[in-house]
Formats: sequence, structure tokens, C-alpha cells
Amino acid sequence: MNHEDILHTGVLVLEYGEPATLDDIVPYLTAHYHGHPPSPEDIAYMRERCQRVWSGTSGDSAARRLAAALDDELRQRYGSRFQVVLGARHWHPTVADALAHLVQAGIQYVLVLPLSPVASQMSLRSYQETLEHAQTEVAQPVRLHLIPDWPDLPGYRSALTINATLALERLPDRDRGRTALLAIAHSVAESARKPEAEYQWRLRQTMQRLVSTLGCGAGYLAYYGAEGPGQWLGPDVLSALDEIARAGFRHVLAVPINTVYDNVEVCYELDVRMAERAAALGLGYVRAAIPNAAPALIADLATLIAQMAAVFRN
Repeated sequence: MNHEDILHTGVLVLEYGEPATLDDIVPYLTAHYHGHPPSPEDIAYMRERCQRVWSGTSGDSAARRLAAALDDELRQRYGSRFQVVLGARHWHPTVADALAHLVQAGIQYVLVLPLSPVASQMSLRSYQETLEHAQTEVAQPVRLHLIPDWPDLPGYRSALTINATLALERLPDRDRGRTALLAIAHSVAESARKPEAEYQWRLRQTMQRLVSTLGCGAGYLAYYGAEGPGQWLGPDVLSALDEIARAGFRHVLAVPINTVYDNVEVCYELDVRMAERAAALGLGYVRAAIPNAAPALIADLATLIAQMAAVFRN
């Protein structure tokens, strides 16, 4: 690869965003609701989730740590040819803030890396809308190239498998045939005009690959985070746990398969809602760790960035 092809390329690591302290909750929810003030019920619910996940009054951004690890990896390989920034769709630093930082540094080419390995049509539309809006807020538009998703990245697959294997080893029952693997992903809205069959199929492929590799008795796919009107993908994670119990399994291994960094939403699902329901059902429950800045994942993301930059710049 000709290193001149990737000279002065920006990398915008795109995350959803979440509050960092309890004081952030109201402004965060206001941004999430596009400027509309949140209800007291929404504020209380978000506060309870944050406190249960953080065990305190503030959290540490795993997305920021992942972006920093990617920046370090790229700098070790290519010096200053890449500049990595983190931008949040619904919090700070915003995507517009991130692009403005790159523009001030004189960068005109920017690769956008969403932190979701599998993209839905809904998420892709949201990414595009966010980027288009951010372009209107910077002093000088930049050339953007969105990397839509990366579900087959070996470092991502290996991190999922390693973390799931380590979780299974915590179960006292070594008979994996009595354990159901429950893969979970964020729900999205769909309709007859906007079906999400491709999103579901790719998630199910990941789930089935894990079941086969680990030797679990069965695999289930469920969703969390459905909100607002319309038809959202299901079943919900709690309904899936009920089904697993009815099927006679003794244990459940929960594996988040479409997020790569710890955040309040998914950790609350895994460590509070799902853990409590599994205990009530009498199921042994373990959950796989989220990859975060796993070295193999970071290394492969850096390779992906370099490859895409060479194509983009040419």
C-alpha cells in the first residue's frame, strides 16, 4: 500500500452517546428527543439505569477508550497519517464538533466508522442524516466515506467467541447441551415498506455460528431497546428468557452480538433486567463480556481503516 494514499485522513468513530454523570441526564434526554424536554418518568428511569450500571454517580466512556486505542494502533503503524476523533449522535462531542476539529486540522477526507458491526436500514438512515446535518454546521464541508458495517471482521468474531467461551466456563454444569445461547441486539423499527430482513438474517448467522462453535444446546435471538410507535423487531430479551425456561434448559449464556463497547443501555439489559429475570426463572445465568478495546479487534479495525482509506483517496 502506498502510504501517500492515506496521508492526512480523518477517522470519525461514530457512537450513539450517553450521559457521563447524573447531571447530564436531562440535557442528554433532551438531545435524544430532538430538543423536546423529557418527562419526569423518563428522567427517573434513566437515572435508575445509570445508577444501577455505574454503582455511583458517573460513568467512564468505553467508546472513548476504544477510539483512543484505535488512534494508538494507527499511529504506531502510520505515524500521523490518520487523525481519530470520536463523535456522538446524541451527546458530546457531537459529530459536528468532531468534524469541526478535523477541519481545523486541515483534513478534507474523513472515514466514518460506526461502532455497530451489523447495520440495519434504520441505523444507516440515521447515520446519513446525522452526517448530512453535521456537514451544514462546519466551516468547510469535508469528503465523507461511511463504512456501513463490518460483521465479518476476524478480530470481532474472535472477540465474541473468546468472551462467550470464558463466560461458559463460569457455569458449574459442564454439559453445554443444557445451556441455551441467547444472542441479543438492539431492536429497530420496520414496516412493509422498510423491512429489516437482512439485519435479522445477519444477526441470526452470527448467533448460529456461535452455537455451533461453542456446542450449546440451542440458540435464540432477541432484541432490546424498542421504543416509540410502530412495529419493532422482537422478541424482547425477557420473553426469550421465558421461552428458554419453558424449553427445559438449565442455563443461559447471554451474548451481545451487535455492540462492541460497554454502555448504559446494553449493560442494564444484561446485568439487571436479564439477570433478574433469569434468577426468577431458576436459570443459571452468565453473560459474555463486550469486546471493547480487545487487541485483535483494534488491530483489524486499523487494517480496515487503512484499506478503506486507500480506496477512498483514489
